Amino acid sequence: MKKTVIFIVLIFIISGGILWIIFQPKYTSEDLYALVQKGVENMHDMQNVCIERKNQTGIVRYYYKGDKMKTLILESTDLDSSVSYGIIDLEKEKQYIVSDKDKTMIVQKATNFNTILQYDVLDRINTKGDNLKRELAYIKDETIEGKDCVFVKEITYYKTEDGSYQSDSELGEDIRAYWIEKSTGFVLGGAMIKPTQTDATPEAWIKSITFNEVKDSDFELPTNYTIYDSTKEE
Repeated sequence: MKKTVIFIVLIFIISGGILWIIFQPKYTSEDLYALVQKGVENMHDMQNVCIERKNQTGIVRYYYKGDKMKTLILESTDLDSSVSYGIIDLEKEKQYIVSDKDKTMIVQKATNFNTILQYDVLDRINTKGDNLKRELAYIKDETIEGKDCVFVKEITYYKTEDGSYQSDSELGEDIRAYWIEKSTGFVLGGAMIKPTQTDATPEAWIKSITFNEVKDSDFELPTNYTIYDSTKEE
């Protein structure tokens, strides 16, 4: 009888251990944070990188080199837009918006330029305060557009009056989700999903990332266009 009881107890322990392993997430929030950080390191501080991104409005190519960024519109569903590309020069603190169609160039003041989703995600999960904290939660492995990724969701925890934390997923709000490439840590896509959703289509997707191919000539400005310079009015 005693041996039978011990045997049953051992079965329960083994079964419980197996179930714990099965239902443990493949990536913890710490693992996912490290993966995003790895992607940032692989970006080489955005010193010389070209990124092509597709979303619902078209395809845009971003050039980063030193203190300059260029946004080149390759395809656009906005039929009213005549903008061909934009260049930001942080050294001069200026932004140039160019229309090849109209042969015009608008000059505006600029003191910073947007980085990519990689840095946005890192900044968001680094956000910590007295009233909220954020982390990434693993949903599943997924191969999308030929890239071996993990599909994850962002969970924000809000501090309640009793001092406990409540997640935005418990509030029924839509939350952010991302696809992160396993090998590089690059955040390749993003979407808004329901808290219980496990499948989605990227609303934005990085089609390609190349390094050390951006040239100074990529930032050359036209010399014979009509210029509208708002910085002279300041």
